[in-house]
Amino acid sequence: MEILEKHLRNTQQASSKPISAKSGSVTLRIGADMLYDLRKESEHKRISLNTLATQIFKAHAEYGSLSAKAGMVSFHKSLLIRIIDRLSEDEIHKLSEYIAKNEMKETVLLMKKRYDSSTFIDFIESWARVSGFEYRHDIIDRTNSFVIQHDMGKRWSIYIADILKFVFSDTGAKWADFESTDNTVSFNVEI
Repeated sequence: MEILEKHLRNTQQASSKPISAKSGSVTLRIGADMLYDLRKESEHKRISLNTLATQIFKAHAEYGSLSAKAGMVSFHKSLLIRIIDRLSEDEIHKLSEYIAKNEMKETVLLMKKRYDSSTFIDFIESWARVSGFEYRHDIIDRTNSFVIQHDMGKRWSIYIADILKFVFSDTGAKWADFESTDNTVSFNVEI
């Protein structure tokens, strides 16, 4: 029994996820050029180097490490704007319905391990953050309010709002309302 307990302690210590610790400490060796760039960025953002590193690790763990497996790729923003600007509003509605019904559930499940309104809100926040979009997320009681400034034009506002509507409907949100401008989508959703 003593051997089993020792093995379990060693396994827990070697585990990638601590069982009860809220945070841990690790020492990393980083090249001088990269360290210089990270220090400059942390100074520019007026945050500590530790906070910046935590943000980078969190973005990787929440989104970056799984996005390619979920079928997502990076393209230049201007390319995406030019492509969607060639579509009619009806084609955009059909495209967003297809993506919402055929891709989003698998993507959210892979990246967040659950598929419900609450998890989808977490996905939206991760996506907006990693995409570099300015956004605001407020929660009052059970209502989540988002404003996402994508700066990609009216047709992208239509596309994003439509996907959100389809997914919130699919995940059983109690209600949701949406507003959009040429470069911003805002919505309130009760889950």
